[in-house]
Amino acid sequence: MKSTAVETVLHMDDFTKYFEATRLGRLYFPNGKAYVHPGGGFFQNSAITDFYINLADLYKLVTGWKVNHTLVPLDDIVAVIAFGSAVRHPGFQEVKRNRLFRGPVTEQVPIQPSDADFLVITGENLMREEVLEPISLHTYDCGTWIEKGGIHLVNRGVSQLLNGVRANDTVSSSALREGVPIFFNGRLDGVVTQAGVTKTTPRKILWDENAKGFLTGRIQ
Repeated sequence: MKSTAVETVLHMDDFTKYFEATRLGRLYFPNGKAYVHPGGGFFQNSAITDFYINLADLYKLVTGWKVNHTLVPLDDIVAVIAFGSAVRHPGFQEVKRNRLFRGPVTEQVPIQPSDADFLVITGENLMREEVLEPISLHTYDCGTWIEKGGIHLVNRGVSQLLNGVRANDTVSSSALREGVPIFFNGRLDGVVTQAGVTKTTPRKILWDENAKGFLTGRIQ
């Protein structure tokens, strides 16, 4: 992979190669901040980074599912899609507040996710959820900051996904419309076409290797 970040397609076998080489790094999100150096001053630039999760944690969760006590084959995983508040566009929400001298006003507040949501589309219908909790949350006057991000994983089989879109299932529709595919194979385009969902987000993911050769992704 090039030393500069590029927009490219990564498949599950790429994910596996980096995992087996212990070279999975971080996935950074456009919304939220993380406080990663508890010993430093809170307002030191080195102590604050964009919200992220560890790709190795994501890989272990994605590949840990079983059907009838048998691990789901990697080639049965159609896609892993990031969705929800961590990738929502635009990255703010409107909040109504009463100000002393101005009265009721509507302000734009940056989105601070509590975890990262991922939809895993598989050929098999597993219908399972896994949650990896954040290690800790710290609340300061300027908002809630995540020390190490959590992962919320939801599964839909292809038939469940298509039925869910028709039944207005929030997860299925939101992931296809507003989500960002992280890893996927050639079947995803066909599934999206069958679902008839139009993508509405300008978000995309750029991949790079850091100075130590670790795979690093950044959703923009």
